Amino acid sequence: MLQPGEPVAVPSDASDALDSLRAAYAGALPAEAEFGIGLKRIGDTYVEELALIVYIPDKLPPTRLPAEAAIPPTWEGYATDVVESRPEPLALLNDTSFSDAPRGGVTIGWEDPFQVHIGTLGCVAQRRSDGARRLLTANHVTPAPGIGVFQPHPTAPQSKLVGTVELQGTDWDCALLEPDPGRATPDCSVLDIGALTGSSTAQPDDHLFKAVRKRGRATGFTSGVVVARMNPGQVGTERLRVDTFPFGGLFLWHGDSGSVLVDASDQVIGLLVQGDEMLPDSTSTNPTAAVGLALPIVPVLDELSIEIGVDPPVVSGINPDSALGVLANGGKAVIRGFGFDAASTVTFNGIDALSVVPASPHLLVVVPPVLPVLGSVPVVVTNGFGQQSLPGSPATFTY
Repeated sequence: MLQPGEPVAVPSDASDALDSLRAAYAGALPAEAEFGIGLKRIGDTYVEELALIVYIPDKLPPTRLPAEAAIPPTWEGYATDVVESRPEPLALLNDTSFSDAPRGGVTIGWEDPFQVHIGTLGCVAQRRSDGARRLLTANHVTPAPGIGVFQPHPTAPQSKLVGTVELQGTDWDCALLEPDPGRATPDCSVLDIGALTGSSTAQPDDHLFKAVRKRGRATGFTSGVVVARMNPGQVGTERLRVDTFPFGGLFLWHGDSGSVLVDASDQVIGLLVQGDEMLPDSTSTNPTAAVGLALPIVPVLDELSIEIGVDPPVVSGINPDSALGVLANGGKAVIRGFGFDAASTVTFNGIDALSVVPASPHLLVVVPPVLPVLGSVPVVVTNGFGQQSLPGSPATFTY
């Protein structure tokens, strides 16, 4: 059986072939039809063969198809596959535990006059403008901007306001909550997964057959594999398709919307917004199988102008990293990393920097102090919550 491992390479001409297939057949297929690139599936098993995939709500036998809707077995040198697909907005675990410090993987919800709406808090994020912590989830599990969201949810024991909707995506199904100041400091980890190291900058094709994990309100912690990229390049509808491993299990269910996909490097690669192939059916209270559909994280972050929250701060590099280099650079150095905010301070061998200008959650511009030492000294970043980066390479500076 094919085992998850290194991502499967997608040739550059595969997207062109998919566009050609879409142009040739979309008009003859149901309006709900979608197109993707992924691993070919035979029965319940994925095989190591790249395929152009057509997702349709009802897969009919060839004898019942009009000729113009019959997808050929190959197209421009690639195998094709047709998959029956009925995506559902995203119970089982039905987590109602209370967490005073908002963190990824916990239940959130709100109530209108007709029902309680429940989803999952994906993770803590940071605004690019000032590094302020915010809460990331799916748009469709939140009310209108300015309305409060509760944790676990309005009818659960210990229910308490967790935040207010600050911003909702226009093109992508994503939203930000401003944390309620009466709660504890937002925790940048995800329940059952742990600390995050940021987000992946890889292209969606580079995630194909990558192992991932999620923690959601309905099904808790599950792991799976990215098996396809649906609607590549289509704003708002591009998604990563995730199946369990071994294949055919339950990756998510209603209530898991808003969970983040986390890879083996503890980086976020996607935001779960839908389920598909839900068995025995999408209304079951005892489900046995479902695949997940997630938005690639890069356009989500751009849509909301945020980065994934990281704590404690991490220093990944300093440039220039020496006093001589700083003199040649107008007296300034740039510190790169994760988890910086507007209140971040920096010390060189325990001495405060002369100036710290936070440019983003990834970037600080500093003026190092003048020190009467020769050699390498540790550089430590402290965020506004008092959390400190670890000293040592690459967080060093040479005098």
